[in-house]
Amino acid sequence: MEQIVDFHTHYIPDSAATYRADGCTKLEIETPTCGQLYENGKHYRTIDERCWDAQRRINDMDERNIARQVISPIPVTNSYASSSEDGRKWARLHNDGIAEVVRKRPDRFSGLGAIPLQDVDAACAELTYVRRDLGLLGVEIGTTAAGRELDDPALVPFWEQCNALRALIFIHPETAPGFERHRNILGYSAAGAYPTETGVISSKLLLGGYLTRFPDMKIVLAHGGGTLMWMLPRLDRFWSVQKSWQATLPERPSIEARKFYCDTLTFDATNLELIAKRVGLDHLMVGSDYPFGVMEDPPGEVLKDVSFDGPALDAIRAGTFRKLAAHVAGTA
Repeated sequence: MEQIVDFHTHYIPDSAATYRADGCTKLEIETPTCGQLYENGKHYRTIDERCWDAQRRINDMDERNIARQVISPIPVTNSYASSSEDGRKWARLHNDGIAEVVRKRPDRFSGLGAIPLQDVDAACAELTYVRRDLGLLGVEIGTTAAGRELDDPALVPFWEQCNALRALIFIHPETAPGFERHRNILGYSAAGAYPTETGVISSKLLLGGYLTRFPDMKIVLAHGGGTLMWMLPRLDRFWSVQKSWQATLPERPSIEARKFYCDTLTFDATNLELIAKRVGLDHLMVGSDYPFGVMEDPPGEVLKDVSFDGPALDAIRAGTFRKLAAHVAGTA
């Protein structure tokens, strides 16, 4: 049985506590084991040393038989409301911090960086730094930035750069237009709006032909791809009667969707089996949301209840990640 690679984990370097800029998330470390995150001057979340202490993470991994974590920024730290320059500095701080963890323990960690997506030129420059200078796998991004959807024509140069650099793009929602109406129920944005937002933005990328136009980049969708898998039959039906959709996307959306990758963070075997049917068993990777309270613990727990055979489970646990890492490296 393959040891697990946990693709969906979050990290913030403790050096982030020294950075202050309008529009950027603020980290205050109160004790060696406790910190606070603030967004727009308001308390966002209490976090602990698992967010910044690599050795603590390794200890937790060893207890759970996890071979490797792919570490990516905490989504609220995207800080797309900041200025281009402040956002660039903030992303650079994260990228250097993540790269340092990977450099010290390449046997246990891989990394995804941050980019200031509010400025396309700055985002492309930072993506190049992430891939060529730091050697990270790619970047994590939100679903909107500075009022733009991910399929906005202004972002095409970013997608072209992703393709040229063979980057992994981990799409993880954090906020989007309309999220304000969910604030009346604590935690609802993450519980209900995140999956819906992922379904919306991934289907728009799908219909825009992005997965065909940019075949050398690979997109991984958080939370099992959200609602996309349940939308696909309806998208197929509308595609069959919308000639404008067919002009952009020659194949049915459900066929094109098999180019996406997804984590397994569904908390439900029935859901995961449908996702596997939609994108393929070889396009799934374990994801836990470590180290937050809603994480799947231990990572990959949902795999105990699925009907997949041994080779498929080994691919989900680690094999698919290795293939993606080889693609990024240009060796596959």
